[in-house]
Amino acid sequence: MKRTYLLMFIALFSVMLISTASAQVIFFADFEAGSSDAVPDASVNDPANYTSENAGTIWAISTDFPDGGSALHQTAEGCGISGDTPLPGVDDFSDGIIQAVFSWNDDDSVGFMLRRVGDDSGYLVAFGYNETPQVIIGSLADGCCPSGQCLSECSCENGGNELVGNDHGLGADLTQDNSVAYFARVQVSGSLIEVWYLPLDDVPDIFADSSELGDPIAEYDGADDLGPGTVGLWHESWGNGRVGSLLVTGPGGTVSVDPHAKLSTTWADVKSSY
Repeated sequence: MKRTYLLMFIALFSVMLISTASAQVIFFADFEAGSSDAVPDASVNDPANYTSENAGTIWAISTDFPDGGSALHQTAEGCGISGDTPLPGVDDFSDGIIQAVFSWNDDDSVGFMLRRVGDDSGYLVAFGYNETPQVIIGSLADGCCPSGQCLSECSCENGGNELVGNDHGLGADLTQDNSVAYFARVQVSGSLIEVWYLPLDDVPDIFADSSELGDPIAEYDGADDLGPGTVGLWHESWGNGRVGSLLVTGPGGTVSVDPHAKLSTTWADVKSSY
C-alpha cells in the first residue's frame, strides 16, 4: 500500500512539474524605454538587435503607437526589402504561442516565420490588410516566401502555394494611418497551427486565454514536426508599420517569469492557452 501511495505521489508530482515547466515566456518586447517587463532582458527592446535577412529592412523605434506608447517601426518599403527578421535569442521554438500587436501605415502584410531551420524548412503565417484581405498559412518548403518577394511574387497569395488562405474578416478600406491597433496570435501544438486576428479593442487582454478570443480565423492541422527552429518577424513591403509588442512562449523555455515583474501576474492566463 505504501508503495502504491508513493507511486501515485511521484506521478502527481511529475504532472505538476511538467505543467509548471512546460509553458514559459521565452521572449517579450514592449519597446518601452526603461521597461522592466522585457524577457529575457532589455536588449529585446533595442532595434539594433533585430537583424533582418534582407538588408533593405530597417527597424527603428517610434513613439506614436495608437495607445501612445513606443513601437518597433519598419521604415523602408518595396517588395525587394521583404523578408524575415529572426527574433534575437529565439532559436529553438517548436510549440507555443507567438503574438504581436500591430498597426498599419500601408496596405501590405506582416506576420511570423516559425519552426524555421533553413530557407526551405519552416512555416509562415501572414496577416493581410487591404491589399491581401486574408490570413495566410504557408510552408517554406512550398516557396512561401523567399526574401525579397511579396506574397504575390511567390504565388502564396491566391496563387495556390499557400496551405490556407482565409478572409481576415476585418472588412475593406481599413485605415492606414497607424491609428488602429490589431492583435495577432499564432498558437502551435504539434501538427496544429491556429491563428487569431482581431482589433485590439476587441481583445479582453493581450495575455488572455485563447478560448476567450473566439474561434480561430485560420487553422492548419498538418504541420510537420521539423524540430526546434527560429521565430521571425516577417513582412512584405510593410512600410512604416508598427509593432507595439512581441511575445513568444513555449514548452521548455529557458527563461522563467520573474515573480516580481508585471508579466508574473498575467502569466497564469498565458500558460493555460495550450
